[in-house]
This record gives sequence, C-alpha cells and structure tokens, in this order.
Amino acid sequence: MSSLPLIDPDNALFLDFDGTLADLAPRPELVQVEAGLVGTLRTLHRQLGGAVAIVSGRTIAELDAFLAPLQLPTAGVHGAELRDAEGRRLEVPAPDLDRLHRRLEDFAQAHPGLRLERKPMALAVHYRAAPELETLVREQVAQALGDVSGLEMLHGKMVVEVKPAGVTKGSAVELIMRSPPFAGRMPIFAGDDVTDEDGFAMVAHLGGVGVLVGQRPSAATVSVPAPADLRAWLHRSAKALDGGAAGGAGAAGEGGKAGGPSSAHAAGADTHAGTDAGTDIDAAPAAAAAAAPSGSGTNPSASTTSS
Repeated sequence: MSSLPLIDPDNALFLDFDGTLADLAPRPELVQVEAGLVGTLRTLHRQLGGAVAIVSGRTIAELDAFLAPLQLPTAGVHGAELRDAEGRRLEVPAPDLDRLHRRLEDFAQAHPGLRLERKPMALAVHYRAAPELETLVREQVAQALGDVSGLEMLHGKMVVEVKPAGVTKGSAVELIMRSPPFAGRMPIFAGDDVTDEDGFAMVAHLGGVGVLVGQRPSAATVSVPAPADLRAWLHRSAKALDGGAAGGAGAAGEGGKAGGPSSAHAAGADTHAGTDAGTDIDAAPAAAAAAAPSGSGTNPSASTTSS
C-alpha cells in the first residue's frame, strides 16, 4: 500500500464534502467547516491553476454556502448538477419525483426517526436516528421506485437515495477531466462513503490516486483514518505548494513525483474561487496522514449526511 505524499503542482484534486472535508454530523445542516479550511482550499485552487473540484451528494447551492465565499468547480447531487471551471452550469434533465416523493413521505411520517430529503433532482431517506430500520428503508424505497424509468437507488452511510440513472461521481470526474484546467493532470479523488467508489474507480482508470477517508474494503489505493487527517494533508500540501516544495502524489511514496505532465501548469487561475482575501491556513494539529490499508477494518457507522 502506497503512502500519501503531498499534492503535486501537476495534480487535479477532487474532494468529497461530508465525511471527507468536514466531519459527519447527526443531521446534514449541522455540519461545521473547520476554521482555515476555506483558506487552504483557496491556496490549493490557486497553486493548482484552478484544478480543484468538490464532488458531493449535496446540491451546489449547499456546498457554496458551506464554503463561502469560495466557489470551486463543483459536481452536486452525485454529478446530476455540475459547475465547470468557467462557472458554467450543466444539469441532467430534472426527473419527475412528485409521485415518488408522496409515497416516501407517507412511509417516513409513519416511522419516527426517518427523515425524507427532497433535492432538486433526487430524494434521500435518512435513517441514522433509526438504524434498525435500514432493511425496511431499502425495501420500501425499492418498492416505491418500482419500474420508474430513468431513476436508480444509491446506498450511502445511513441513507438511501433515488437519483437520475447513470449519473455517478465517477462520471462527473470524467467529464470535468476533459476540460482545462483539469485536462492532462493526474487526478486525486478523496472520499469516505461507498458512494465515492465510482470516483475511486474513475481516477484509477485515468492513472490517478483514490484516497479513502476511514477504513473499509475499497477501490481506493491509499487511506487516512479520519477527516482531520485528510484536512491536515491538505493544509501541509497547501503550505508546501506555496513554498514551492510539494512532493508528488503518486505511487512513489512521500516526496515522490506525480505521474503527470512534465511541466507544471500555470498556477494563477482563480477566477471563480470567490473573494476570500489572503491565505488563511491553520497549522493542523491532526495526526500525520499516513496511509493505512484501505481493505482493512469495517465501515464505521456515521451520519445521515449526503456524501
């Protein structure tokens, strides 16, 4: 298993939000963003020439609110919404969720502890407050979905979602990687949930690195124990890039050179990175983000957040 080197100037960085950038919380709206994280992401965005993207189950509007004033290239609702590096918005056709919503609303109201979330192009049934209902939730969502065309189920941490079929975090990464400033770089994708496995598989296909936050069997090639360790790695990488001493993020291990283009990309693109002035980087006290075998351990129970 490879160690986790610092981010290289020729990398493209893709980051999940819940359970990766931010610690999980009992309810999605209770998630807190660590002080200094926005400044670190801004620095990485600048030093990587704009090649930093958020890929999440949340909507783009939610992610922008959490990371304000930063507005990065973003894939929301598992790729059903997309904002590219130029700020242009792409969306899959909105499915008709009304009848499905009514069916699941009746089910959720009949079981205290369940929470039904309506997104622009998806529905999510959260069961963290009633984990004993997991099997029933899966069965009821599958039954409600029935033979509805164009939609599919997605299982996450303490949540079952219904989203547009064929749209995944992997397909979002592939689409973003086709255009500047991402094209030609070696991608890194960091995530924690089973919903991130498509992202891990895609970056592996593109010759990149998947970083699992937590421990469970995964297609990721590297792992860190917790979101705090992932944030510590981001903080260290941002500082190193600002000082011109970043190590490569490839299979060579700490300090190795990434397998990307031979010359660094221009690092001045910051058009859509908001107006947060300065480089507000905290010295993260978290343990070093040493890689642990991603195939060991079990998937820890966590929150209802849409990863």
